Amino acid sequence: MSRVTSETGSEARVQSTHPRERIMIEIPRSSIAEDADWCLPASKSHVIRWLMLASQSQSKMEIHHQGEVGEDIRRVISNLNKLGAKIEMMGDKILVGISDVGFPIHTNDVLDLGNSGTGFRMLMSLCSSLPMETSITGDSSLRSRPFDVLSSALLAMGCDFERSNDGSVRISGPPNSSSIELDLSKGSQPLSALLIASPSMKVELEVHIHGKPVSKGYLDLSYEIANLTGSENKFSENSLTIKPWDIVLPEKVEAPPERSLVPVIMLLERLHSVDLGTSMHLNSKLLGNAIESLHENDVESLDLSDASDLITPAAALLAIGAGGTITGIGHVGRKESHRVKTTVELLSSFGMIVYSKDGGIIEVPGGQTLISPKFKVETYNDHRVAMTALALASRVGGVIMGHDCVGATHPNFTKTLLKLLQS
Repeated sequence: MSRVTSETGSEARVQSTHPRERIMIEIPRSSIAEDADWCLPASKSHVIRWLMLASQSQSKMEIHHQGEVGEDIRRVISNLNKLGAKIEMMGDKILVGISDVGFPIHTNDVLDLGNSGTGFRMLMSLCSSLPMETSITGDSSLRSRPFDVLSSALLAMGCDFERSNDGSVRISGPPNSSSIELDLSKGSQPLSALLIASPSMKVELEVHIHGKPVSKGYLDLSYEIANLTGSENKFSENSLTIKPWDIVLPEKVEAPPERSLVPVIMLLERLHSVDLGTSMHLNSKLLGNAIESLHENDVESLDLSDASDLITPAAALLAIGAGGTITGIGHVGRKESHRVKTTVELLSSFGMIVYSKDGGIIEVPGGQTLISPKFKVETYNDHRVAMTALALASRVGGVIMGHDCVGATHPNFTKTLLKLLQS
């Protein structure tokens, strides 16, 4: 058992284990004594979409960011470079150059996306433009997720697709112009993936939409960024056409912070009665009014149809606040973990009650008090569950399993937290 000590003297213990075993960290019962500004990482949703489009262009581009870059973005960069892109990280910017060999090109290397579901789906679509087979994999959590909506669409487009027993996929194309169906009630990423890869797929698609779209803000972001590069494609909730376009890049773009993490930092503020700067990040096109509603600390009903990433910290905020009902989360079983189940289990570990109802609804009684967990807290390789667990443990203590998965979006989350804590 090694020890990690924060600058304020708070000490956490991290257990070194066999590489195949889980890493544990013991967070002591602590407090945050002073206000501070929490530096959020760069938005992976913005950066990954820009990287995918910039790699398909014939011009250079700089992506500037203020916060750190998470592992999901780094994985996407590594795999795009395997496909012939020319991407380099340099300080607070990411440089995308002109490919020397063309893009995308076939690679015999397996593309490993780690825990990035966004990267996985977008590379599935991009690699469907190649006539030779490409293998794509990820960690155990990613390989267990469903990709049936996108894979069915690619098969309908004439691509070859096979999923192995371990969850890895093999895909080859090229696709044909065709009419496909997409159920967006399970997530918007399949449509985003087809749109972003369209310049390389070079086919016109007629898309028929089924189900009420969820995570609409992220879909709007895909169309917005595509339009900024010359796309004339528009979204329609019934049927639409995706037409390829010649990508024209701006010389420089600024990546915003990852505002989907604001509720976790907000949870730390409430638990420790401090100001960590979340009031600067209340407005978000991606997440609608969900963050602002949580900031008001009086939410009778919170619809997370377009912001399901917030479910775990949102439930914790309601539990220690006035309580409320969370709706619109019936599709979260397709995330890093089944977030309804893991949220109920996590809060239960800290002595709080959450009721899961049919139809994607959870009810959270308010005015609840945390207790220190009696057992090790499992995070299921879900970075948002892990961050919420670490935040709760910072108040009452606890041993958190697999906390290192926070690196998917915010590698310095634990380090930053420990610097703020004092015993």
